[in-house]
Amino acid sequence: MKIGVALGSGSARGWAHIGVIEALNDLGLKIDVVAGCSIGSYVGAAYANNKLSELKEWVGGFTEWQVAGLMGVGLNRGGLVSGERVFKQLEQHFSPSTFEQLNKPLGVVATDLYSGKEVWFTSGDVIEAVRASCAIPALFPAVWHKSKQRWLVDGALVNPVPVSLCRHLGADFVIGVNLNSDYRPHLYEQNSSALQQNQEKTNDFFEKSKSVINQWFSIDIYNDSQPKPPSMLGAITGSLAIMQDRLTRSKLIAEPPEIIIEPRLSDFGIMEYHRGSELIAEGRASVKRVEEQIKYQLGLD
Repeated sequence: MKIGVALGSGSARGWAHIGVIEALNDLGLKIDVVAGCSIGSYVGAAYANNKLSELKEWVGGFTEWQVAGLMGVGLNRGGLVSGERVFKQLEQHFSPSTFEQLNKPLGVVATDLYSGKEVWFTSGDVIEAVRASCAIPALFPAVWHKSKQRWLVDGALVNPVPVSLCRHLGADFVIGVNLNSDYRPHLYEQNSSALQQNQEKTNDFFEKSKSVINQWFSIDIYNDSQPKPPSMLGAITGSLAIMQDRLTRSKLIAEPPEIIIEPRLSDFGIMEYHRGSELIAEGRASVKRVEEQIKYQLGLD
């Protein structure tokens, strides 16, 4: 029986995937195939190349200012962040050039910008595939894929937790990792303040990084009798997060994994890449919460 992991989207929250994978390995699971969406494809590429510990060491030392430098914040062509240094790091230290050179089968999902079709990558250029999968609209520029002759954006727009891709790679038993479970209606009361704070932290990140971002994406005129409305950027990122949650729930009903792992990440903003150690710890804790279910279904002692 082949075991696969489907690593979901979630921007900075994706560092939790590192802790999830570590905890699954600690249980004695042999993960045979990996499918990733957005940040899940980045972590998945490193893991499929046996470089997870190196990635963990790298993300554990970030400061907030280092994150801004790595992301290349500014009014880049097609997005607010270029991400060049982040993807260069993947290419130089965590992943080989092609899927064929990886130690485990890897699948990456992206979205065709114009047709809206789901695009799967299982061969060819790894870095280009991961870059396309991570291209969050408004944040990262769309990626022109030469061989497919199309513009590609974030895979989270069509398949935030790519269980179907994992099965396509041959997995019989799929463990899905959903990083965007904060928007459930029954959790609204306890999470609403944290979610609002996260949007404000995202706004603050860009305002600190480049004052021009504030000029373009903030609303300066508002009625003093009501709270200041969210910035354009806050509205975009918040809306995308809600959309991802709704889509994820629909996809998981239609294509359910054998196990679903949902780290508690309502306190983490989408640009808080500098909180890697905390995110990794929560990833490990999320596996602990379903450990007995995993053992039971796989017949582990």
